[in-house]
Amino acid sequence: MNKIYIFLFLLFITACSPAFHKEVWIENAQNERIYVNIDGLENASYHKLAFIQHGLASNMSHPAVQKAKQAFLDNHLVVITFDSRYSLGKSDNRVQNVRCSTFKNDLETVIHWAKKQSFYHQPYALSGHSLGGATAIAYSAEHPKEVNLLVPITPVTGGMSWEKTCMQNMTDFCIYWKQRGNYEYTDHQKHQTVTIPYEVIKSCINYNAYLLAPKIEAKTLLIGAQNDIVVNASDIENVSEKFEKGSVKIIKSSGHNFETKQNQTDLYNAINAFLR
Repeated sequence: MNKIYIFLFLLFITACSPAFHKEVWIENAQNERIYVNIDGLENASYHKLAFIQHGLASNMSHPAVQKAKQAFLDNHLVVITFDSRYSLGKSDNRVQNVRCSTFKNDLETVIHWAKKQSFYHQPYALSGHSLGGATAIAYSAEHPKEVNLLVPITPVTGGMSWEKTCMQNMTDFCIYWKQRGNYEYTDHQKHQTVTIPYEVIKSCINYNAYLLAPKIEAKTLLIGAQNDIVVNASDIENVSEKFEKGSVKIIKSSGHNFETKQNQTDLYNAINAFLR
């Protein structure tokens, strides 16, 4: 009999407990769907919120996104991650049509949706990896009063610098990519091959973190990777000097995607130390 009472008690507690993780689908103005995760709802009473956006041809499960999310959660924030459209996540549209503007529009859509939710709090934190980091910088410059913490992770610093770095570090590949207009990328984990357009670089030509940085009021940590061939660590260091409240951390022995467990631990530690 006691076992029955214990079981019923546990069942009652589980039913009454708040949902700490939620998955929702939202729609933009064109009725295109975006897949969103909300974690850390148990932290809502702290009135702290963060948004994190992944990079090109990626999704919210990327190690950089997950380690950033864990650091924010461990510092009592509610954290929103999402699969951008035109990516390798669950959201609508195909990678071959991705542009800088689609990434920015998705972040705007998710923030607009969040403003109507009970856990919303402003100012909030923004973070993003690679192209998502560029979007976080651009949004923070346009909405300086909304963002109080900014953590771009190996962010693209500009359309021109992106092309220049590509040509410097992956010359043959980038010449081929530019001449052909696209290349076929295989995500071996998903067993999926997609077309990535060179137009995505061209679409970022008017984006320049050096010019946007002085407009940003948020306390900022820019994170670079020592062995990054997509975004040079030196570019991250240089652009950090343009932020009024900027600091920089270069993760040693890491590439653009933080491939090893040590890279990921170092990334987490850098963000966690910044938030504390």
